[in-house]
Amino acid sequence: MWFALATVSCASTDAEPPHGLARLWRQFLEMPEERAIALAGDPEKRWVVGVSSGQASLEAAEELALAKCMEQRAQQRMQDPCRLYAAGDEIVWRSR
Repeated sequence: MWFALATVSCASTDAEPPHGLARLWRQFLEMPEERAIALAGDPEKRWVVGVSSGQASLEAAEELALAKCMEQRAQQRMQDPCRLYAAGDEIVWRSR
């Protein structure tokens, strides 16, 4: 599963997903365990995302999410690298 998302403008904190990620976050939490989300870009502006779930391990979910994000990043010709946003139920993304 992957998502390519458009421009989003909002304020955010490290404790909760930015407004543009809220719907994706709710869907993500209902996916099978061993799941991860990776993002490229700025979640307050233009970004792409890779999502994986139902993997054998959390590490496998993270690797697959990053790989899917990199596919989207290449298609959108984005310069920002893919970074892990969430692993399991925890948001691990930190502002730059």
